[in-house]
Amino acid sequence: MYKVEIDGSLCSGFGDCADLVPGVFELDAQGKAHVRVLTSNDPALLEAAAACPMGAIRVTDAEAA
Repeated sequence: MYKVEIDGSLCSGFGDCADLVPGVFELDAQGKAHVRVLTSNDPALLEAAAACPMGAIRVTDAEAA
């Protein structure tokens, strides 16, 4: 299980995350990404974090706390 966070101060609204994992990410009216769910098993989260040009997405192991 992955835990996902977005640093809103870094997000520039490229939207790659919402394209890759629309069940987890969505863009608001200003075009900034927001997390729809805080945890997911979708391994595409790792790809979305890597694809973010601003490094705004943080994915961690939800069970390693």
